[in-house]
Amino acid sequence: MVVGQRVGWFSSALRSTVIALVACGSGGARQAIAAPPSDPHLTKPWQWTTVNVELPVSDEGFPPGNGVEAATSYCLICHSAGMVLRQPPLTRGDWRAEIVKMRSAYGAPIPDDQVGVLADYLAGLFKQP
Repeated sequence: MVVGQRVGWFSSALRSTVIALVACGSGGARQAIAAPPSDPHLTKPWQWTTVNVELPVSDEGFPPGNGVEAATSYCLICHSAGMVLRQPPLTRGDWRAEIVKMRSAYGAPIPDDQVGVLADYLAGLFKQP
Protein backbone atom coordinates (compact mmCIF):
# COMPACT_ATOMS: atom_id res chain seq x y z
CA MET A 1 0.00 0.00 0.00
CA VAL A 2 1.26 3.47 -0.88
CA VAL A 3 1.45 5.92 2.02
CA GLY A 4 -1.53 8.25 1.86
CA GLN A 5 -3.56 5.81 -0.28
CA ARG A 6 -7.25 5.73 0.64
CA VAL A 7 -8.42 2.48 2.16
CA GLY A 8 -12.12 2.12 1.45
CA TRP A 9 -14.96 4.16 2.86
CA PHE A 10 -13.75 4.00 6.49
CA SER A 11 -10.57 5.96 5.79
CA SER A 12 -12.52 8.51 3.80
CA ALA A 13 -15.25 8.78 6.44
CA LEU A 14 -12.68 9.07 9.21
CA ARG A 15 -10.79 11.76 7.34
CA SER A 16 -13.88 13.78 6.40
CA THR A 17 -15.90 13.51 9.62
CA VAL A 18 -15.81 16.64 11.73
CA ILE A 19 -17.19 16.75 15.26
CA ALA A 20 -17.74 20.12 16.91
CA LEU A 21 -18.08 19.74 20.66
CA VAL A 22 -18.86 22.65 22.88
CA ALA A 23 -17.65 21.17 26.16
CA CYS A 24 -16.02 24.11 27.85
CA GLY A 25 -17.49 26.48 30.34
CA SER A 26 -20.01 26.02 33.10
CA GLY A 27 -22.44 23.10 33.29
CA GLY A 28 -25.65 22.86 31.40
CA ALA A 29 -26.89 21.37 28.19
CA ARG A 30 -24.48 21.54 25.27
CA GLN A 31 -24.91 20.39 21.69
CA ALA A 32 -22.55 18.55 19.38
CA ILE A 33 -23.03 18.38 15.63
CA ALA A 34 -21.39 15.65 13.57
CA ALA A 35 -20.76 16.42 9.91
CA PRO A 36 -21.51 13.51 7.56
CA PRO A 37 -18.71 12.01 5.47
CA SER A 38 -18.88 12.96 1.81
CA ASP A 39 -17.84 9.68 0.16
CA PRO A 40 -19.78 8.99 -3.07
CA HIS A 41 -19.28 5.22 -2.54
CA LEU A 42 -21.51 5.15 0.52
CA THR A 43 -24.88 3.64 -0.24
CA LYS A 44 -26.78 5.12 2.71
CA PRO A 45 -27.11 8.93 2.74
CA TRP A 46 -26.07 10.66 5.96
CA GLN A 47 -28.10 13.21 7.85
CA TRP A 48 -27.09 15.91 10.32
CA THR A 49 -27.65 14.86 13.92
CA THR A 50 -27.94 16.98 17.06
CA VAL A 51 -26.82 15.45 20.34
CA ASN A 52 -27.59 17.00 23.73
CA VAL A 53 -24.96 16.57 26.44
CA GLU A 54 -25.60 17.45 30.09
CA LEU A 55 -22.39 18.66 31.75
CA PRO A 56 -21.95 18.57 35.52
CA VAL A 57 -22.20 21.85 37.41
CA SER A 58 -19.54 22.73 39.96
CA ASP A 59 -19.64 25.41 42.63
CA GLU A 60 -15.98 24.86 43.57
CA GLY A 61 -13.72 27.85 43.03
CA PHE A 62 -10.07 28.71 43.39
CA PRO A 63 -8.63 29.72 46.77
CA PRO A 64 -8.00 33.44 47.31
CA GLY A 65 -4.65 34.85 46.30
CA ASN A 66 -2.83 37.05 43.82
CA GLY A 67 -3.93 35.66 40.46
CA VAL A 68 -7.26 34.11 41.46
CA GLU A 69 -9.07 36.43 39.03
CA ALA A 70 -6.90 35.23 36.15
CA ALA A 71 -7.40 31.58 37.10
CA THR A 72 -11.16 32.09 37.36
CA SER A 73 -11.31 33.98 34.06
CA TYR A 74 -9.11 31.72 31.95
CA CYS A 75 -8.84 28.25 33.51
CA LEU A 76 -12.56 27.81 34.12
CA ILE A 77 -13.27 28.30 30.42
CA CYS A 78 -12.38 24.62 29.90
CA HIS A 79 -11.54 23.12 33.30
CA SER A 80 -13.25 22.86 36.66
CA ALA A 81 -11.40 24.34 39.61
CA GLY A 82 -11.39 20.87 41.16
CA MET A 83 -9.61 19.40 38.16
CA VAL A 84 -6.91 22.09 38.33
CA LEU A 85 -6.56 21.82 42.10
CA ARG A 86 -6.06 18.04 41.91
CA GLN A 87 -2.95 18.35 39.74
CA PRO A 88 0.39 17.24 41.16
CA PRO A 89 2.66 20.00 42.51
CA LEU A 90 4.41 21.77 39.64
CA THR A 91 7.05 24.47 39.65
CA ARG A 92 6.42 27.92 38.21
CA GLY A 93 8.31 26.89 35.07
CA ASP A 94 6.25 23.72 34.71
CA TRP A 95 2.99 25.66 35.08
CA ARG A 96 4.23 28.22 32.56
CA ALA A 97 4.95 25.42 30.08
CA GLU A 98 1.46 23.96 30.66
CA ILE A 99 -0.15 27.36 30.13
CA VAL A 100 1.85 27.97 26.94
CA LYS A 101 0.77 24.51 25.73
CA MET A 102 -2.88 25.36 26.47
CA ARG A 103 -2.50 28.51 24.37
CA SER A 104 -0.59 27.03 21.43
CA ALA A 105 -2.03 23.52 21.16
CA TYR A 106 -5.59 24.14 22.32
CA GLY A 107 -6.15 27.83 21.57
CA ALA A 108 -6.77 28.96 25.15
CA PRO A 109 -7.43 32.73 25.03
CA ILE A 110 -4.92 33.64 27.75
CA PRO A 111 -3.23 37.01 27.12
CA ASP A 112 0.59 37.17 27.19
CA ASP A 113 0.57 39.38 30.27
CA GLN A 114 -1.47 36.80 32.23
CA VAL A 115 0.79 33.77 31.65
CA GLY A 116 3.22 34.72 34.43
CA VAL A 117 0.40 35.73 36.77
CA LEU A 118 -1.25 32.33 36.32
CA ALA A 119 2.01 30.42 36.65
CA ASP A 120 2.85 32.25 39.90
CA TYR A 121 -0.63 31.70 41.33
CA LEU A 122 -0.82 28.00 40.45
CA ALA A 123 2.72 27.25 41.63
CA GLY A 124 1.96 29.07 44.90
CA LEU A 125 -1.10 26.90 45.54
CA PHE A 126 0.97 23.76 45.58
CA LYS A 127 4.01 24.87 47.57
CA GLN A 128 5.15 22.31 50.10
CA PRO A 129 5.26 23.59 53.74
